[in-house]
Amino acid sequence: MRFILLLLMGYFLFAGKVVSANQQQSILLGDSTTQRSLNDAVFFFDYDNQINKADDVHRHSEQFVSLDEIEKRPQHALYSKWVRLTFDNRSSNTDWVLSFGFARLPKLAVYQLEDGVLRLVHRQGAHSSFNQRPIQDPQMYLPLNIESGKSEFLIEYQTFANAPANLRLHSHAHYLSTSQLSILTNASLAGVVAAILLIVIVNLAFNRNTTNVFYALWTLLFLLIVIDMAGFSFQYFWPNHGFFSGQFSIGLMATVPIFHLLFVRGFLQLKHYHPTLNSVYIAATWLYISLVPTALYLESVYYNLLASTFVIPLFVYTCVWSFRQRGPGMRTFTYSLINHLVFLNLFTIVGASYGNLIDVFDITSFIKVGYLIEVLLFTVALALQHKSLQGQLVKHLEQQVNALNRTVDSERQVVSEQVNQLKAKEEQLFTDLSHELRTPLTVMKIQVESLQYNIVENVEDSYAKLMAKIDELHKFIDQLMLVTGDKEVANILKKEDVKVAHFMNETFQTCMTYVDPKKARLEIINRLDPHFTMQFDKRSIGNAILEVVKNALKYGGDGVDIKMSALVSERHLVLRIEDSGMPLSYDAHRQLFQPLFREEASRSSLSGGKGMGLAVCKKIIECHGGKIDSHNSLLGGLCIEIILPTSEVDLALA
Repeated sequence: MRFILLLLMGYFLFAGKVVSANQQQSILLGDSTTQRSLNDAVFFFDYDNQINKADDVHRHSEQFVSLDEIEKRPQHALYSKWVRLTFDNRSSNTDWVLSFGFARLPKLAVYQLEDGVLRLVHRQGAHSSFNQRPIQDPQMYLPLNIESGKSEFLIEYQTFANAPANLRLHSHAHYLSTSQLSILTNASLAGVVAAILLIVIVNLAFNRNTTNVFYALWTLLFLLIVIDMAGFSFQYFWPNHGFFSGQFSIGLMATVPIFHLLFVRGFLQLKHYHPTLNSVYIAATWLYISLVPTALYLESVYYNLLASTFVIPLFVYTCVWSFRQRGPGMRTFTYSLINHLVFLNLFTIVGASYGNLIDVFDITSFIKVGYLIEVLLFTVALALQHKSLQGQLVKHLEQQVNALNRTVDSERQVVSEQVNQLKAKEEQLFTDLSHELRTPLTVMKIQVESLQYNIVENVEDSYAKLMAKIDELHKFIDQLMLVTGDKEVANILKKEDVKVAHFMNETFQTCMTYVDPKKARLEIINRLDPHFTMQFDKRSIGNAILEVVKNALKYGGDGVDIKMSALVSERHLVLRIEDSGMPLSYDAHRQLFQPLFREEASRSSLSGGKGMGLAVCKKIIECHGGKIDSHNSLLGGLCIEIILPTSEVDLALA
């Protein structure tokens, strides 16, 4: 008896649960109902293509459950989602509108159950044109006639990337207001993105670099995504090509990560600041590039979304690394990347599309809002970076302008001084020549007269004195011709085989003896092969380098930074000596290696290799078959560049 009682109680409880379930499946519509979410109906996700036609649904009726009970799993191909709707219409309204939250669906079929028979209400596929829609609206709306009382509908649909659909039922008046608001919102959003794109293009016109190009292309793709998700592209661009519209959406989704990665890599300058991370970004970019034709061929972005899942750790590490950088706009850039990671990679891709872990019914809004926030933050980050760069450029230009103003203001005085200096040098030259020639000529005249009148005691001694004076005149003329450039010095050079790396280190140590650590800093960058050998005069080349360093110490000011570097490039040895002093004007560069420029007697001598002037340095370098040049350095001051030719054998060793 007790067993029978328990059995009856269980029966009534089970019956009550079934009734409760049936009541939950029935969707009540009243006169006050303007919209109703249908995501609380019962669903069946046909992962394995078990239902070939609508009549087969009754065999799987027990598998229809609520969305919370469905086991979500990623699927490579598009699969059909079935929803069973039981309405209890207690209102006077029979004209309702069904929406899905998407601009288009790859597949849609609506059936109504009448007397146990399924009647097809509407069907469309991937190749259907826009004009075949019952309601000509950018978003996907479907009219639904729901008679008073109870009625049952069966809907089969597929979504792009198998994302969750936002099934809602609207009254006709509510549909009109919702449609107008959707069009206005999407148009405004497209206008905002178009305005940002215009700003980006203007910025690109003034700052032409690859990073800005990638950002402009990425922003353009985002604008196209907004237009496509709003349904404007299908309605206005190719309304009769439904299949191409789907391919266009796939192409956008598959291409946009490529330019996003390229922009992130360029903005962070990973090539210079993080080569390892740069290589990872290059590999990820090539992966996305290879997946574009795959997505178009398979008509699915499954593998693209899978790749976006794999790059999540890459973005996480990039966010941590970029947040620690102190460059302009880096924090803002990090926030934009975090937004991309949360909204797009986690919520949209892993959560709603590829992984189906969560039911994000407004997925199009997630994508558009996420991209909009990201592009705004990216634009701010670029603006901050460009502002910093412009500030540095303005500061550098101010230095250049100040140098130019000083040159212009003192031009008359400089010209006058140069004329006076030239005259003074000419006078000094003639004076020195007269003095230097008068003494030996006087001695020679006395010796000749002594020989002529035969008043000398030792004839051979007189002839020896004459020859000595003649040799003295020859040496003087040689020195004079060396300074004026009319005499080759190759015959006085002692060329020998020199290991250049060792020579540069020795020269650096010699230069260090002239450096006061409290007033200047000298460094060397010597990456030459220790066995790299050339032929030149060590003493003269070393003195030339020393002369340039001494000039930098003298004119660079307190706290000057001097950098010596050596490298082999295109059959030439390039020696650079740079300083952080003030830059020179154009005219100063032109006259820098002239003998009379900035007259200092100590610079015009070769004695002991000390005080060698830049004019003589040029002569020495040219006699080695090389050349010497000057330009303003990136350090802020002067850069002297000595270029010496090497042989093919030397290059092979380098």
